[in-house]
Amino acid sequence: MPIRRRQVLLGGLAALCGTALARYGSAEASSGSGPSGLLEVATGWTAGPEQDGLQALLAALKGRAPNVTFVAGDGSNPAGSDLAARLAADRPPDSFRCSGGAELAELAPHLEPLDGLARARGWAAGLPEALRPRLGARGALHAVAAGVRRTNLLWTNPQVLAAAGVATAPRDTAGLLERLRRVAATGTAPLAVGGPAEVLHLAETALLAAHGPDAFAALWQPGGPWNSPATTGALRTLEQLLALAAPPAPGADWTDAARLLGTGRAGYLLTGDWADTWLRDDLALRPGTDYGWTAAPGTEGLFQSRVDAFALPRGARNRAAALAWLDVCASPDGQVALNGARAAVPARTDLPDTTRTLFGPYARWSLDEWRTRRPVDSLAHGGLLAPGRRAAAVAAAGAFAGHRDGTRLARELARA
Repeated sequence: MPIRRRQVLLGGLAALCGTALARYGSAEASSGSGPSGLLEVATGWTAGPEQDGLQALLAALKGRAPNVTFVAGDGSNPAGSDLAARLAADRPPDSFRCSGGAELAELAPHLEPLDGLARARGWAAGLPEALRPRLGARGALHAVAAGVRRTNLLWTNPQVLAAAGVATAPRDTAGLLERLRRVAATGTAPLAVGGPAEVLHLAETALLAAHGPDAFAALWQPGGPWNSPATTGALRTLEQLLALAAPPAPGADWTDAARLLGTGRAGYLLTGDWADTWLRDDLALRPGTDYGWTAAPGTEGLFQSRVDAFALPRGARNRAAALAWLDVCASPDGQVALNGARAAVPARTDLPDTTRTLFGPYARWSLDEWRTRRPVDSLAHGGLLAPGRRAAAVAAAGAFAGHRDGTRLARELARA
């Protein structure tokens, strides 16, 4: 399948998932039938594990639609003005990636409802019932889930924790604070934190642990319980976490925090599953030996996440190719290819056990968690808020890192 340059040139195949794609040599492909021409898909996956996953997904698409030329579309960020302007002007890409939830719902007027197509083509097969409301708006389905990135994770450096005499994982935020203080007593930074988005990640972790999933979701609705004792306590916990954190350098992000953890200069890190690939590949660390993981304290029964979903805009120029793309995104082999290459989790829970061999140690654990935990949307990295509101929340969290005024943060998050 030709892959043409628009913003980036995506080539090659993620070798990790090559064996999973062998059975995609279908009669449709060999007969020469099926869609052809340019397929423009805006993803934003232009580097690192996300690009590796996209390459593997394109290999699956090649088996179904060998005459389609894939183009990485402009305006790949749903929060950006380019995509919004293109949708409003009826010049959409054929498909695009967005986070399921409020981000998707905001774009729904520009999208085709997919309920009938999903029933006919099996796009919702194997999905947890609790995930489906995040794939549409006003009761209609508007996107196909391709994978899930978990966000409520606590990463650890076992060597640092052993030096501090820490042998067990914390069950709640009070237990985490106690362990952070023990690490601090050794002279090592207890907690690594990146930039403003990661401060917001800490905030939502504390709020989710204090409220539980239902009251946490209610915070982001009009009249949410921002003056409740649980909220006040969670923001006090956030202040204590930041007091025990290594101060992020100007312009730092989660990779800088992960480097502190991986090189033994910090004991803990709260961030999403993207840390696994970075620690394993960029720092050449051994999962389960050089670094560990568990659910964020107080959220063990929850799988907080970002859903990577693909939509079908109204007026897509190559609708037939877009449907083939959505077929692959929803299929078991497509989801194994995409997520096996990037250490994320397929949205489907009906995959055969043989697919586990295509995933690393962290991802195999996460596969089991996805089958048994309650899905919850993420604020900092998912679609819990529409992009404009999320940007306001990130700005409020970044300001809080300086002023440490919990009352002010609650007021600004309530406005967001």
